[in-house]
Amino acid sequence: MAKSLLFLAALCLATVANSQCINPAPRPEIRSLSPEDRGRFFRALNQLRSNGELDRLSRLHVDNADNIHGHPVFLAFHRVFVNDFASALNKVDPGVPVPYWDWSLDASNPISSELFTNDYLGGNGVGDQGCVKSGPFANWQMSVDSPHCLSRKFNQGDSIAPFWPPEALLSMQKTCAQYGALSSGIENGCHGAVHLGISGDMSTMFAPNDPFFFLHHGMVDKLWYDWQLMEPNTRFQQYDNSNYKDAQVSGDDNVPGYPGMRVKDALDPRSGLCYVYVDSGSRAATKRLMQEIDRQAAGKSAGGPMSSPAGGPTQLASPPMSSTAAGPLSSMRPQNTDIAAAARASGNGSPSAESASQLNDITTQVSRLSGNDDSRASASASLHNQQINFLQNTLLNSMAGGRTLDLANAFHGRRHRFLRRLINAVVPRGYTDEKTLGSSDILTGLVGGLLGKDGLVGHLLQGLGHVVEVLPQGLGETLKAVGSIAEGVTNDVFDILKLPKVDMSKVPEAERRIPYVAALPNWWYEHNNLNATYAAQLHAQVHDMIDGYNSIPGYVSPAVVHYVAKKYGKAQ
Repeated sequence: MAKSLLFLAALCLATVANSQCINPAPRPEIRSLSPEDRGRFFRALNQLRSNGELDRLSRLHVDNADNIHGHPVFLAFHRVFVNDFASALNKVDPGVPVPYWDWSLDASNPISSELFTNDYLGGNGVGDQGCVKSGPFANWQMSVDSPHCLSRKFNQGDSIAPFWPPEALLSMQKTCAQYGALSSGIENGCHGAVHLGISGDMSTMFAPNDPFFFLHHGMVDKLWYDWQLMEPNTRFQQYDNSNYKDAQVSGDDNVPGYPGMRVKDALDPRSGLCYVYVDSGSRAATKRLMQEIDRQAAGKSAGGPMSSPAGGPTQLASPPMSSTAAGPLSSMRPQNTDIAAAARASGNGSPSAESASQLNDITTQVSRLSGNDDSRASASASLHNQQINFLQNTLLNSMAGGRTLDLANAFHGRRHRFLRRLINAVVPRGYTDEKTLGSSDILTGLVGGLLGKDGLVGHLLQGLGHVVEVLPQGLGETLKAVGSIAEGVTNDVFDILKLPKVDMSKVPEAERRIPYVAALPNWWYEHNNLNATYAAQLHAQVHDMIDGYNSIPGYVSPAVVHYVAKKYGKAQ
């Protein structure tokens, strides 16, 4: 570490005196680099492969993988690791820029990103091994973990599934009050979507073989850095184990793979590591949209007419979750509602007495997931309410009045997302899309799937007993109450991103909407020591959030703006 700092100081990349950083080196978004600087960066990367430094970094990541992933040190390790990469680059080319990739700008349609062109990092691999044959790293041969070609295998064949949109990232940053909550949210959420989207080497522990790894983790580090800047007096010293199973952690803990480097030495990159990030515009554009949503939400909550946009940014409106804002924690426990009454109220007749009794029992059992512990009740009440709403509405509305539940519609209907997450555990494998399920089939499956020895209840108790909030609860419903977004606000987003304006009325509706984020396979969570149940809840919350934004007339995400400006800007 000391050598790295001395080297950087000698190169005038950053001025360090008495262990204090005076002139932090800026880290820009890669698309803001000039073609000349981008070429320098790629040439330096090729030298790292030739001189063995890239192998060293990949091996270090592999050797420490179990101590990094699924632990509070996840963000801190990767901050040090990316800085190690930056030092290696500057040894072969003093002054070379070290960029990051703001993949949130490409979230709507990742494959359309410039980064997958020959002018940037090249595209998908070819052949059974997925060997990269395009771009500045074409035909690379790697040594870690064994001899092979640099591989990429996009997770949708010739395309890549959408990433977390910038709205979800900012909401997570505004919701998380503790380091561990943010780290766990990133690790269980947005982080894996990029790794598995590109896949190949990127889906392994030797992912640092692919330069995409360092650009991606530069963005991950920036998410942490931006969160720290939101409360700089405290967050540049904050490190805890919230949402992790680890015993108590300390800033004096060593960073895995870096003897003598303590976590607290990496908490503030502006000092010891001596760098800062330059925003791509995505965060600022998202804040502009959130300001307008908050303005409208504040106007509605006041019961008066909408006021004109004025003043500074406010906190994103969302239902209160803390005990101080919402009263006693015990009052937040899910409330049991009579199933038969709910079915009658929905206009679907009444289920049989036996069905109503069984479903009421299931609802009661699910509501008890909150337990008698008030802290657990606070953390998980909203999740349990989601399941209760599913039992009362989705299921009963489908089967009340003697109707059966069409399995195909259950899989594909937008109102049955929770059922799709349960269906594999609930439905015997013999069913096909053409068959339907009667109420007795569903009830039997639900009892086993929810309350059985290996049912969902047990997994939730194990996985969500002490979860600190990562995303705002109920935001989707809040957003659906927002009025339209004026064209002037959308134009502000184009201006902030420095993109040519597009007449959004001429853009197909499918391209104006924020797409859903694909769920990640269970093996990914197991391989990275993560909690699949917790990740599934984050995934569901992001989808509810996306539904909310898509329901706002005139709303255009910065990711959508970025995509349509590239596709239609010149034509219009």
